[in-house]
Amino acid sequence: MKPFNMFGRGRPLRFAVTIACQITFILFGYDQGVFSGIVGDKDFLNTFGNPNSGLEGIIVSIYNLGCFAGCGLAFLFAERTGRRRALWFAMGFIVVGASLQASAFTVPHIMVARFVTGLGSGIETSTAPMYQSELCDAKYRGRLVSSQPLFVGVGIEIAYTLQHYIIC
Repeated sequence: MKPFNMFGRGRPLRFAVTIACQITFILFGYDQGVFSGIVGDKDFLNTFGNPNSGLEGIIVSIYNLGCFAGCGLAFLFAERTGRRRALWFAMGFIVVGASLQASAFTVPHIMVARFVTGLGSGIETSTAPMYQSELCDAKYRGRLVSSQPLFVGVGIEIAYTLQHYIIC
């Protein structure tokens, strides 16, 4: 039995994979940018006991540590499981991490949540370019894969714009 694929083969499938990979980097940029508006908010500071600047820095940067660890995890298992499964696995981490962040009321809780989200983002951002380059035409490969950092910027801009209109 063939696995179901609603995009078929060829160009429609490559287009769908390209969109999915670009969305991966939009989410990565959004995750990077969204916390900058939250960490200075009065409600955030009151909820987490007005952490000093050192602790705030750790809360913010532990996401990047999770991304680094996620890249290592992707190195260990993405080749064996396949790129698509690795991306689904990464999204599982991101959903769990985002849920934990939304429900956090203590500093250790938010730190674990940000680390878990970072694990997923690290797996995603190290697997998506390989997956896309394996499936796209050689003549478009460089252009498509090199466009991914642009979509990180798009995600950051989305986060900043939403913060401006929601918080202000």
